[in-house]
Amino acid sequence: MLPIGLAAVGWAGHSLMTGKGYYKGCPPGGFDRTEDPFSFWAPTIVIFCVGVFAILVALGVIPLPSRP
Repeated sequence: MLPIGLAAVGWAGHSLMTGKGYYKGCPPGGFDRTEDPFSFWAPTIVIFCVGVFAILVALGVIPLPSRP
């Protein structure tokens, strides 16, 4: 779970640093932060939040319910 979280946070960070979002169904060259802000920011924020959640679960900060 920790590698998935780190990868997601890294992917969101890379998108923020470059200003281009490369997501499924994106046009060639990715979504640009200034030309198509919703298509850039919405997936970037979701990917970042999923990554932080996965890291917190892996570190035991957020306990998951036990399996029956």
